[in-house]
Amino acid sequence: MKKLVFCLVLVMLVTGVVFAEGRPANIRDNWISGEINILGAGLRYERMLSENFSVGATLYGSTLIMTLDTSGIGAFARFYPFGKTFYLELGLGYGQNSDMAFDEGVTIVNADGTRDPYNLVKTSGLDITPGLGWRIDVGKEGGFFLNPGISLPVTIGKQEPWVPFILGGPVDWETSENTYIEKTGASVSFRLFLGMGYAF
Repeated sequence: MKKLVFCLVLVMLVTGVVFAEGRPANIRDNWISGEINILGAGLRYERMLSENFSVGATLYGSTLIMTLDTSGIGAFARFYPFGKTFYLELGLGYGQNSDMAFDEGVTIVNADGTRDPYNLVKTSGLDITPGLGWRIDVGKEGGFFLNPGISLPVTIGKQEPWVPFILGGPVDWETSENTYIEKTGASVSFRLFLGMGYAF
C-alpha cells in the first residue's frame, strides 16, 4: 500500500511539472466541480485569490463496504507553485472515518460484564487533509475543466465501534445491551478522485 501511494504521488508530481506550461491558474475567479471516486462522490468550490493561491469549500463521502467508510466537510487552501495547473492543498474541517484500527481498537463491554477488543473503529472529529493534484482546462480558457487529485484525510477525535452494513450494522449503542469504552484517537484514509466542473 505504501509503495502504491508513493508511486501515485510521484506520478502526480511529474505530471504537474509537465502540465505547468498551461494557462494561468487565475484565468477565472470561481471554479465549481463535482467529484467521483471509488464508490463515492463530492462537491467543491474554489475561489482564486491570486495566480498562486486559492481558498474554497468541499463536501465528500465514499465507502469501500468492509474496509473504509469516510466523509467530511470543510475549507481548504491551495498553492499553485508554478502559477498554473499543478497544486498542493491543505484542508481543515469535520470528518468521519471508519476503518480497521492500527492499534487495539476499542473495547466492547458485553451485557454479562466481559470485555472484548474490537478493531473496526469509526473516528469522528477534526479533519486535517493534505493533498495534491492538477486542474486542467478542456477547450476554451476557464470553461470546462478536469481536476484529478489525491488527498489523505487525517481524522482526530472520538472513536467508537463501527459495524458495517454487511455485518448487521449500524448498531444503536443507546438501546443495545452491550456498551463500549469511548476513547480518543486518529485515523487516516486515502482518496483518489476525479473532479469535473466549470469556471466563471
